[in-house]
Formats: sequence, structure tokens, C-alpha cells
Amino acid sequence: MGQSTAFETVYCKVCLSHAQVSIKEFCHDIRYIFLFYVIGDISTTVFALENELGYEANFIISGFLDNYGYYSLVVIKLLFLCICFLDYLYLKKRGHPSTWNITRHSLSILGVLVVTNNLLVIGGAGSPLDKLLYGL
Repeated sequence: MGQSTAFETVYCKVCLSHAQVSIKEFCHDIRYIFLFYVIGDISTTVFALENELGYEANFIISGFLDNYGYYSLVVIKLLFLCICFLDYLYLKKRGHPSTWNITRHSLSILGVLVVTNNLLVIGGAGSPLDKLLYGL
């Protein structure tokens, strides 16, 4: 393996074993989470809200949006990515790559479903989740 720079690796000072973890590998692993759950959800949510095509169904997120605006959505997503990184560190330290793979693939699928739901709302079909839960 070649030399690594300070930006490519970080030493896990939270973990007892000080395992070396690759930031580059983490960014590669979460690329679909970032694309769908972060960028896709933020952009479709903002578009729907700005054009009055829908509403934020999550009451916690809705409260943050009402009080702090769209920047709160970005901050919440960044906090979510920080939690993903801590999960990545923990599972790497424990030697559970399959658990990390299940986690990241599940979150990627969740991101695709969230964006699909938002696009259906934007397109006028309504939210399948609302129809399922509330019979709307």
C-alpha cells in the first residue's frame, strides 16, 4: 500500500485500540447514503416546501424547519453523517464488516425510498406512506 496522507486516515482516539481507519473508504462506503438520504432528501424536501406541493410529515424535522429554516435540515443531515461515522468506527474496531455493510445498504435503500416518496408528492400522487398509515 502507498503512503497515506493526513486527510486519508484518522486514528480513532475514541476507541481503545486506536484502530487506523480510512476516511477515503468511509466516504466511498457512504456515497449512496450521501447522494440519496442527504442531497436527494434535502433537495426534494426544499423543492416541495417552497412550491407548496407538500409538507414535512416528520413532526421533529417540521419543528426545526419552522424555527430555524432550511439550514436546520442540513445540520440534522450532517449530524446523521457524524453518527454514521461513529458507527463505522465502532464496527471497524470490533471487526464486524458485514454489520457495517448491512447498515450502510439499509440506509441507502431508505434514502432511495425517501426521495421516491418526495418525488411522488411533488408529482401530485401524494405520499404512499400517508395512504398506508392514514388511509388518505
